[in-house]
Amino acid sequence: MYTKEEIQHNLSTNPKWIERSLIVLYQRQTQDEQQVGGTFVQNNVGFNSSDSRYLSYCGRWLLQGKHLDNGHLEKCGGKLKKYWKQIESIIKEKGNN
Repeated sequence: MYTKEEIQHNLSTNPKWIERSLIVLYQRQTQDEQQVGGTFVQNNVGFNSSDSRYLSYCGRWLLQGKHLDNGHLEKCGGKLKKYWKQIESIIKEKGNN
């Protein structure tokens, strides 16, 4: 299992972790939130309201089969560290399947 520090480090520096995390967090948004690129439900799932517009845009970009450039990787990596608990939970879920 990963520590908090390892998860945060990977979320902020590893392009594969950044892109995969954006996709899985975007997919946890409600359908309405995905369509609008906002957060309406305070359920501690997906993106928070201050990040939702930009990170949803990046999530949709990745789901089109594209990759983020260095500038977007850096910006997303800075924002994703705060989502480490959700990512840890997802990792644990996948490990039990």
